[in-house]
Amino acid sequence: MVFGFIARSAIAIFFEITPIDLNGGQHKHVTHPTLILLVGNKNTLPTLHKSINGENRMSVNERFARQTLIAGWEQERLQAATAVIVGIGALGNEVARILALSGIGHLILCDHDTVALSNLSRCVLFREADVGQLKVTVAAQSLKAFGPQLQVQTRPKPLISGIGLAELRSADIVLGCLDSRAARLQLAGRCNLVGAPYIDGGTHPWGGEVRPYLVANGPCYGCSLNSEERSISDVPWSCVEESLSNPVGSTASSSVVIGGWMSLVAIRFLMDLSTPEGSLRIDGSRGTSRIVQQQHNPDCLLHQPIETIKKVANSDQSTVAALLAEIETESVVLSWAPIQQRIECRTCGFQTVRWGIPKAARCPTCETTLRLRTTLELSEAPGQLKLTDLGIAPREILAIRTIKGIEWIELSD
Repeated sequence: MVFGFIARSAIAIFFEITPIDLNGGQHKHVTHPTLILLVGNKNTLPTLHKSINGENRMSVNERFARQTLIAGWEQERLQAATAVIVGIGALGNEVARILALSGIGHLILCDHDTVALSNLSRCVLFREADVGQLKVTVAAQSLKAFGPQLQVQTRPKPLISGIGLAELRSADIVLGCLDSRAARLQLAGRCNLVGAPYIDGGTHPWGGEVRPYLVANGPCYGCSLNSEERSISDVPWSCVEESLSNPVGSTASSSVVIGGWMSLVAIRFLMDLSTPEGSLRIDGSRGTSRIVQQQHNPDCLLHQPIETIKKVANSDQSTVAALLAEIETESVVLSWAPIQQRIECRTCGFQTVRWGIPKAARCPTCETTLRLRTTLELSEAPGQLKLTDLGIAPREILAIRTIKGIEWIELSD
């Protein structure tokens, strides 16, 4: 039997009386009190609408019922939000998982890498059977189980060819889960071009750092580096060289902690709640955390926002010829990244025209690594090629060199 008492202070005490069989078939009733604290006063109780026998249903979606009890939480706002996650390794796994569990409506996942065996000890969305498959594809499949409200788009490409500037501008939040300085600077530069709010995260074996860049015209990742640090590259000199960086130690626990903080800050930002103004540095080896204030650096070259933009009818699925027909004849359309024109072998002399996204390859004659010839001028490419095949991202904003100077065009959906 269950008896209930509701006090004015919104404290409900339920006594469950359970018969217990004793020797000789006699029963003794033992009372187990349960204390349930309900935030608010007695007037808040009807909004929960859930009786002890379960006959009434909660008025809100039960999947998110607990978090909607949090002051300031707006589930509908989260449901309507779009988050771009760049990098779907250990940190990106955690951020995607938490945002999906929390009820975000739309995720865009960008990563050109595939699942490796070494990912399995740190990535909750990957399994051994997924090794060799694209990270974004596997992550999207795993995230389907986290909520029927979630829509996931995948971009199995590097940032520049995967996420257009207009997409970054339209996103409610961008989260960088990257593992190199060059990639972080690239994301910072692109977000600054269109004023996109973003959060950068990074881990080390026993902790990591969360850096929110959410204020318009505020500091960015590049501001935290001096000129010497910005000049040190941790990427290959060319697209045919191997990476110069050695793998660093990484643990699941660090990814969970930093990913959790990134997600928490992102959710508060999406709900227009206050967020930390500085970087959060966590050191698990000492059991410490501290806020480091970020300052705008006037010498940082990444603060050059695009202002006047003309929207065109063509998209990334259009051909080069169709795009060129929409602009002035003497104008030159520029790409953000090199476009491969031809490949040639310095050993045996083999060469051929091969337009597309630069990719390392070996000579079919002598197996020597081929040299790539590239250009930034889209106008030089054959007219029948699609922009996407040359590395142009969806909804990209492209620079056009005209006789008047640089102008900007935005590709359509």
